[in-house]
Amino acid sequence: MQGATNGMMFRAILTIVLVLASYLPVWGQAGFDDDRVMLQGFYWESYRHGHPEKFASFGTKTWYVIVREQAGKIREGRFDLIWLPPPSYAGQFSAGYNPKEYFNLSNSYGTFAQHRAMLRELLRKGIEPVADIVINHRDGSTKWADFKNPAWGTWAITADDEAFTNPDSEVYNTPMEQRGAAEERPTAYTSHGGTTYQYNSFRDLDHTNPGVRRDLMRYLLQLKSLGYRGWRYDMVHGYQARWAAQYNRASRPTFSVGEYDWDKQGEQRGWVWHTATTPGDLRTASDVFDFTTFFTLKDNKGNYSAWYGFGHGLGLMGDTTDNLPWCNRAVTFLENHDTGYRTHEDGTPEEHHTSDNFANNWEVEQAYAYILTHPGVPCVFWKHYFDWGSDLTNKLKALINARKVAGVDAGSPVYPQDSARARGVYAAMVQGRHGHLYVRIGGDEAAWQPSHSDYKDYREYARGAGWQVWVALPGNPEVKAAPLKKALPVPAYRRPEIIRIPDDWLK
Repeated sequence: MQGATNGMMFRAILTIVLVLASYLPVWGQAGFDDDRVMLQGFYWESYRHGHPEKFASFGTKTWYVIVREQAGKIREGRFDLIWLPPPSYAGQFSAGYNPKEYFNLSNSYGTFAQHRAMLRELLRKGIEPVADIVINHRDGSTKWADFKNPAWGTWAITADDEAFTNPDSEVYNTPMEQRGAAEERPTAYTSHGGTTYQYNSFRDLDHTNPGVRRDLMRYLLQLKSLGYRGWRYDMVHGYQARWAAQYNRASRPTFSVGEYDWDKQGEQRGWVWHTATTPGDLRTASDVFDFTTFFTLKDNKGNYSAWYGFGHGLGLMGDTTDNLPWCNRAVTFLENHDTGYRTHEDGTPEEHHTSDNFANNWEVEQAYAYILTHPGVPCVFWKHYFDWGSDLTNKLKALINARKVAGVDAGSPVYPQDSARARGVYAAMVQGRHGHLYVRIGGDEAAWQPSHSDYKDYREYARGAGWQVWVALPGNPEVKAAPLKKALPVPAYRRPEIIRIPDDWLK
């Protein structure tokens, strides 16, 4: 009788839980005030590792093996997120931005087993893997449009794609009724004629087609089961923002960010707004990369008056258009696989990528002292953390630790210091959850310290070439270390053929 009573109680509790769950938003991503820090876990040439038959200087370990072996150091750096390269097969030697087989998760970065082992180790170290999702376009297996795994026909390609007008293509002159829809016109947030971007290198995908969206949802859920928890959407100016919202509703990432056309901050805001999984609620929207802050820091090294922006910070980080806290949707960075030094396969520099944007000296240190103490979700480049020397690594660790201890997050208020501006340096007080963080960039200790603005009870947490960071906590304790991340669950892998997408997800 007691067992029956317990069973009834269990069923009643389960019913209550299920009813309550039905009222919860179908959303796993952090809302405002995200306190995470991200590492970009690759660079352009990372795919060359582990292929000595073609790239002897890159060694015999594949990139997935290298990242797995560094998981402990990534955890010690207090990183929460790691942005990883495109996960799908794109050819034998490819960076992955021309996906051929979405469901094939062996690629130039490593085998499926190495892929899974890397994600498992990262999760065990408490680090959330973020996959680079390339779904604006797709490459054929051997030709222009011979898609397999999943198999798609010409109906998956936008009607005005160059494959239909180039005589070299096997689908040249395909009848209009056998093509997909035309490029969409998101006029609500675009200014250049209202059309999405056409990418001439590969086939632009028709996201209005339910068959395309169903397979892409299966792909995202396959990746989640492999161990990914978030998405970095590539080239999102190429398809409607509403589809990112739909993909996020289906896959429920804990983090998502889009790469929108670099010089269009107004359109970036519009894209973010229209990715909200709950329309009109910016807390449910995707983040976007803050290119304006990147360009401002790159183009104003040592010109600290330009670092004040409009009083709230630079770029999207300091944008208050429509009285909305866009900083909560900004991902700040100094370099990525697309912006810095890159080489051709023969080792010669690529055009427009002949040098990095910040030198390995005060330039990179001061720029990181800015983004790692300010709002937004900051992203550290792999080369900077692992390849530019232990001195820079230690300074980055100290900056991240100061941010964590003070409790600075994506929405933290910034109070620029006029007394520092008058002295030709940049300084600010940033309000954290646990205390205050103070930063000076430029000059020396005499140029500005917290005491110059009557702040009391603070301790230095980090310093470098022309910058200092202090933290003020209740009781003014000695310098402390932020807690290390706890292990995250490792999901069971699901093959894409067993993943079912309900029809109402496609509406």
